[in-house]
Amino acid sequence: MSRLSQDLVSRMVIDQAVGVVMALGRLGAEQAWAVLIEVCQRTDLNRRRFAELLTAWAPTGELNLGIRIALEEAIRRQHTRSDGQS
Repeated sequence: MSRLSQDLVSRMVIDQAVGVVMALGRLGAEQAWAVLIEVCQRTDLNRRRFAELLTAWAPTGELNLGIRIALEEAIRRQHTRSDGQS
């Protein structure tokens, strides 16, 4: 697979993961992106790997507990931030 193809696949999977976070957390795209970045930093996963795990979790319900906790906390923080800005 060429580098361009790999980059496109990575971008698609990351975009899908942002969509999962948007739906799960009832967040806008920018907030979902911030959640994705925060979870990656807290779990020491790169964006593509986290995106792969998250998009696989959506249909299977299987996600590492530590990652799930980090995701839930990041979503909660986004809601707290947006509530404070109202």
